[in-house]
Amino acid sequence: MTAPGLFFAALLGVGAGWALGRRRRGPAAPAVPAGEGPPVLEWLLRANGGLGAWLMGAETREVAAPREGIPEELDRTVRARLEHHRMGDQQGVERLGFGTLIYASLDGRASGLLLPAESSTGVRAAALRDLARLLDFDRWRPVLAEVTRLQDRPGETAESVAFRLAHQLERLLGVETCVALVRRAGVEIAGVSLRSDQRLLRAIVEGGSPLGLVASGESEPLSGVPEPMGSVVPDRRRHGGLAYVVPIPGSGAPRGAVALWTPGGAQPEGAALIGLRDALAAAGPRLEAAIERQSLAEQATTDPLTGLRNRRGLEEAMTSVTAPSGALVYADLDHFKALNDRLGHPAGDAALKHFSDLLVRAVRDDDVVARIGGEEFAVWLPGASLERGREVAERLRQGLAYSDWRWQGEKGSLSASFGVAACPETTATREGLPRQADAALYAAKKGGRDRVVVAGSGGEVAG
Repeated sequence: MTAPGLFFAALLGVGAGWALGRRRRGPAAPAVPAGEGPPVLEWLLRANGGLGAWLMGAETREVAAPREGIPEELDRTVRARLEHHRMGDQQGVERLGFGTLIYASLDGRASGLLLPAESSTGVRAAALRDLARLLDFDRWRPVLAEVTRLQDRPGETAESVAFRLAHQLERLLGVETCVALVRRAGVEIAGVSLRSDQRLLRAIVEGGSPLGLVASGESEPLSGVPEPMGSVVPDRRRHGGLAYVVPIPGSGAPRGAVALWTPGGAQPEGAALIGLRDALAAAGPRLEAAIERQSLAEQATTDPLTGLRNRRGLEEAMTSVTAPSGALVYADLDHFKALNDRLGHPAGDAALKHFSDLLVRAVRDDDVVARIGGEEFAVWLPGASLERGREVAERLRQGLAYSDWRWQGEKGSLSASFGVAACPETTATREGLPRQADAALYAAKKGGRDRVVVAGSGGEVAG
């Protein structure tokens, strides 16, 4: 299914669920000619015979109106009432001079439907349920947009396959679904369905948890599992029901696992079980192909000795950040050739690994560390000022000088020279940072090594 197809399938899935609910209510209310509002809002308006439908957030307002439109005074009044209710978590009914306002609010958003004053209690109750479902769907629009963005790229990513599988299984079985994949750091939640908690994404499940055991091939499918992810998931994200956990098959070993909150955590039966197995069998090869593509891409941007990004990986990281500002630190191990000549290349490799580990431990998660040459490293600090770049470089210099580096049991000494540049302080664009940082690094080595030099304004270098 294409990316737009996934979005509209999810949209139609929500609409279909509402429509089935309406079949149990009895005959539908007379249709009101639609205006040009959002599709789900238009459906809500027509299905309930409303005089207008609204969806409001902190900075958004969507309205569905009958063809003749909504009087300005009515629109203003309803928006004021929904704004009043928006910050709560509530549902209710208000009588207005124009009719009866049915409203629901959740997480800073509010939806409202204006019904004729003579509408029955049953119609109002049905409208309340629809409004609550609308808010739940609206909560997931950013997630669906992210799925669309991922799938618009050439080739599927593992994350997009996981998302699609989670949505497919929820539509197939009608239950909340989480998809976990085996990663280097552990078993990670990579896809969730509409009914699941978006905050679970990228969480690493607890070692030895049911989901982790099944995903890694250490356990067969499990039924009646109370906490498939283990206690690593905070209480506010934990699920009260029981889950069924089943692996995603791969060639030789599972690629991950799926948690399904079925009734009682039982394995699905009949046609549902066949559909589940078919979906998992189809997802397995796509996941393997996506993971292989990602692995090849990582190899092209990764230094094999240290595991850091290489020069290409650094360039990609610097151009992918949306904030235009940041500081770039270049570092070069002092007297590295002499160390290699004296102790041999294995000792040189050990020194490079020692320095790379020190760099990684000393920076924030958002910062990027790369090995861009033989003994030359770089640290990209997105959003950082020139002064912060200098402080980081000085901390790294001192940390290396006082670190405990040993080769074959003998303590050795290491030092490095550093050059720092920043945008916008020393250059108007990020493209000028590498040249300036390199010039500052050259000045540091020329000036005696084991020091930090900062690029000055106008491209000059000031120590």
